[in-house]
Amino acid sequence: MDCEQTLVWIHHYMDGGLPQWRMLAVTRHLDDCPPCAQGYRLELHFRSVVATKCTEQAPYNLRQRIAEALACQPPPAAGGLGDVGKGLDSWA
Repeated sequence: MDCEQTLVWIHHYMDGGLPQWRMLAVTRHLDDCPPCAQGYRLELHFRSVVATKCTEQAPYNLRQRIAEALACQPPPAAGGLGDVGKGLDSWA
């Protein structure tokens, strides 16, 4: 696994949403790549800050509009992640 692949899968990795073999591949890459490991730690910190500091609930009308907009969206293609990772800059 290289840095670009790690960047594509890192959020699924953080959520525990990858098959075990891919989790291990990402873990090995993070163990061997200091720039990616630093980016991973930054993502963990960011999630922690958001979870502890961003506790306000959006107004009801806004939540309703978002829910309605999402209900109008077609479902993603089955089994694929679409363009996940395309156009993203690498951490390194």
